[in-house]
Amino acid sequence: MDLLVSLVDLLFPPSHPPAMYSITAAPATVSHLVRIDGYSRTKNLRRGRFIEAMNFTVGGHRWFIRFYPNGHGPRDVGVVSVYVGIAGAYRRGGGDAKPVIADARFSLVDRDGRPAPPSFVQGMPAVDFSGNDFGMNIKRAELETSGFLKDDGFLVRCELGFVNSAGDGDGRRGVQIKEGIKVPPPNLHRHLADLLWKNQSSGDVFIEVQGKTFTAHRWMLAARSPVMAAELSSSDSDDAADTDADATKNTMMTLRVDDDMDAETALLHFIYTDTLPDDADTDDDAMAAARYGMERLQLMCEDALCRSLSVLTVASTLVFAEKHGCRVLKAACLDFLSCKRKLRQVTRLDDDFRLLTTTCPSVIKELFAQVLK
Repeated sequence: MDLLVSLVDLLFPPSHPPAMYSITAAPATVSHLVRIDGYSRTKNLRRGRFIEAMNFTVGGHRWFIRFYPNGHGPRDVGVVSVYVGIAGAYRRGGGDAKPVIADARFSLVDRDGRPAPPSFVQGMPAVDFSGNDFGMNIKRAELETSGFLKDDGFLVRCELGFVNSAGDGDGRRGVQIKEGIKVPPPNLHRHLADLLWKNQSSGDVFIEVQGKTFTAHRWMLAARSPVMAAELSSSDSDDAADTDADATKNTMMTLRVDDDMDAETALLHFIYTDTLPDDADTDDDAMAAARYGMERLQLMCEDALCRSLSVLTVASTLVFAEKHGCRVLKAACLDFLSCKRKLRQVTRLDDDFRLLTTTCPSVIKELFAQVLK
């Protein structure tokens, strides 16, 4: 067989040399924004006790972000801590485990997007997560007077930067092959959004919410929402169209909406851009989406709420899901609570668990039926 292969190579040499590619290692960055709610209710937890704030998967590893209301270790006095790590890393130990090297960075985030001062930013370059978790300590007194703590909660951004595919473990992630020209993604939707959403002078329907009036386009509203299409169709003006400008303005239809101002603004933003604003309140937006038959928007909101589930939010989120018929979100909440450890943590939050039991007793039956399977 080897002789035959050599003969073929001799008789039919390749007409072109092998293609050459340039391979470079590029960092893969993962960023998660975590909201810590119910801050005041967690102050009595002992040092070293934590609340699971978020779980996610990167490079085949299951990661966690944990909030320690009274510090992570025995020397952490007068601080709150937020840590990230790989689930089970301590049980595996760092000796035989493959290194998982990443740059870690924590920072507090203002609701308005303003950057945090250096005292609320902490970075750790090239740390090995295979046997340890790493995090940020914040002095409790500084946090409580900083302005970042609002409505009994605060936001933390956790960023992990994997270089040379350390997040993958097998050397494949983060490797880019330079070949040809990188074409940017389609941006027609962005141009249309700029034309229509940001320049509403060409609109032909008014939307009135809480005394404020927005201008929109009938055809766009009808195309995006079956409920709005029905309202526009049934309420078309029968008035004769006058020729002067004032009369034309008076014949423009007005839709009066009872929604919250922020929810309606987010709804219109989605109608024109197919995206949600960065500061969207997903609870209210999900209600508006369900009311106007916008399934994609509702599922986007449910997905965002699913991703932000934590021990501190799951009870109120489950009540919301049951009340508004969010089936996907409800299933995610029940799945979250089917972990007995997390369920025990929720039951310790008396107010939240009482809200769940008094508001949705049928859901409690479903929950325990699922836990006892």
